[in-house]
Amino acid sequence: MRIIYTILIFMMSLTTITYSQISYDVYGNFIPSDRINFRLNSLESNPGNYALTKDWEFAISFNTVFARQYSTNLFFVSLGKRIKDHYLYARYTPGISKEFKFTASKSNIDDSLTVFETDLIYKEKFGFGYSYNISPVLTAGISFRFFQQEFSEEFPSFIAGTEPQVLIKEKEIVSKDFWQADFGISYSIMKNLSLNLSTNNFIIFGRNYQNVEESDFEIKKDVFDLRKQRTGVLGINFSPFEALALNSKIETNGSFSADLSTHFKFMEKEFTVGVTALHDRYQQPFIAGIVPVVNVANQFYSVTLSGIKYLSNRLTPRSVAEFKEKKISNIVNNYFVNDEVFLTVNFALSFQPEKYVKILDVEILTEIYPTLADVYVTKPFARGKIVNLSDKKITVKPFSFISEVNKEEVQSPAVELIPHDTAEVNFYTIVDEKFNLKRRKIESVDFIVKTGNGEPDDIIQKPILINDKNSWDGNVKNLKFFVERDYDFANQYAKAVLKNAYDSLVNVKPPLKNFYKVKILFDNFVKNMQYVADRRASVENVQFPSETIELKGGDCDDLSVSFAAVLESIGIQTAFVDYKPEGNNIGHVNLLVNTKLKPEQAGLITSNDKKIFIRKNTDGKDEVWIPLETTSLTNFETAWEIGAEKFYKTAIENFGLAKGTVEIIDVF
Repeated sequence: MRIIYTILIFMMSLTTITYSQISYDVYGNFIPSDRINFRLNSLESNPGNYALTKDWEFAISFNTVFARQYSTNLFFVSLGKRIKDHYLYARYTPGISKEFKFTASKSNIDDSLTVFETDLIYKEKFGFGYSYNISPVLTAGISFRFFQQEFSEEFPSFIAGTEPQVLIKEKEIVSKDFWQADFGISYSIMKNLSLNLSTNNFIIFGRNYQNVEESDFEIKKDVFDLRKQRTGVLGINFSPFEALALNSKIETNGSFSADLSTHFKFMEKEFTVGVTALHDRYQQPFIAGIVPVVNVANQFYSVTLSGIKYLSNRLTPRSVAEFKEKKISNIVNNYFVNDEVFLTVNFALSFQPEKYVKILDVEILTEIYPTLADVYVTKPFARGKIVNLSDKKITVKPFSFISEVNKEEVQSPAVELIPHDTAEVNFYTIVDEKFNLKRRKIESVDFIVKTGNGEPDDIIQKPILINDKNSWDGNVKNLKFFVERDYDFANQYAKAVLKNAYDSLVNVKPPLKNFYKVKILFDNFVKNMQYVADRRASVENVQFPSETIELKGGDCDDLSVSFAAVLESIGIQTAFVDYKPEGNNIGHVNLLVNTKLKPEQAGLITSNDKKIFIRKNTDGKDEVWIPLETTSLTNFETAWEIGAEKFYKTAIENFGLAKGTVEIIDVF
């Protein structure tokens, strides 16, 4: 606000001689509903020069002048084009033209009268505008307009050397062309309050302009001091209620306009009715005229009927002397013009598919860990906010595409949006089975929304980190994805070991089969293993079972995952024990293994109740589970002893299970 106020004061300080009511516009000042795409205004009342047109817009306007004889003419033809946040506008304006004729008589020696004419023609030939949408609340623009002025004046002259003297008519013609450039900004302070700040005659330049002596009939301005031509206009648009708008414009010379308008929807069309009162410093009475406006519009066309009714007698003949005294300062609105009516039609000419939805933003919720592929099918990796740009209920289909991860665009669940509503959408993804990225990499994600089966309505790109296949997000629940990755390898390994131990298993009683299989497999698994800690990195890594067995080493994650895969592949149920970081203790993972023994059969393997844990299986029946410390690379009995001691002390005695510092997570 302080910046806008400073600019306004600065422009006021530059103003001396000004155009009166320069910002007069045939549409009045009313601001249409923001659901309508058309300009509904011209260069005079849209200082930011921006419009919501989707693509092209064509407009044509006619005016009827109410004088002694009615006349209807083409007022202007315009074409606008929006390219993303840029807007270009051009107009041809044959109707912004006024011709004034004045006659005077002079008596000849023979008492006859000779009539002398003064013709004054003022035209704006064409105009151009450019604007840029700086932000959702701020637009700025510049406009250029080309003017022509032509004055022809007949005056009496006598032929020298004639008796009696012969009176003849001579004509002097003065013609001037010049350009006018102006700037404007529009700023939305809040949804229902906006400010417009613009200039008039900010820059004027023309052909041999300073070499032509100023005419008595020229549009009122000081041609030698450009500072005196500049005028500031402050526009205020306020909507105290949704259907009511109060708008005003204040010029730095004291002229102003005030508008009251209302809009409502009927039969899928937007109607606007408004009236503007004009106060012109150079015209009488205090309210020089009123401008009523009626507009009806939808997304494809707009029809505006407007006009100006002056509150003084405009049919009284004017003299050339009066014209010289008062001059004019605006071609359309001045002391010498008559009432007019304007009919304008705008057409939306879009050669692009209609865009019904826009992505406002997308938040990346997680990095991509390829081995955890199934997570992203049920849990979103990103969440976006979208808005319905249309006046109808739509179904939005969100898609995402990551070139390193996806074979094709992945569709997420569709959402329904009512007109102009916003909603959140979740984005899911499917990792290509052939994915084999060897190093972590930042990739771009295309987030796409569609309302049909054709082109996207909107696309936005965001960076995302793609991890390699061994990267892990640190969530113990997700270690199961590493377990199942090498099922075939683990199954072949387990069968080969058990085949070699066939003789030692053949005489084992059925209730103890599982227990002894675990013992045999573990002793074989650890006999050549070494504990190898993860390299220092910004992300945790987990080896697949085949990698751990072939490399003959790993840390607690690797060893627990590998041995769980070996047991699960032959039908022995396992669970991870997640010892969460607490105090000075770091996190740790080991295994619980289901022996399939009933609680009353626990004595078959131990008499120490602290070495077992009674837990329900997948069928809801109590069974005996034993903890195994997979990093104890000695033998089964030692691993069981260490695992049981840690589990009993941390999970039972210290209430780890109750406090949540210890969690048991079934692998499957």
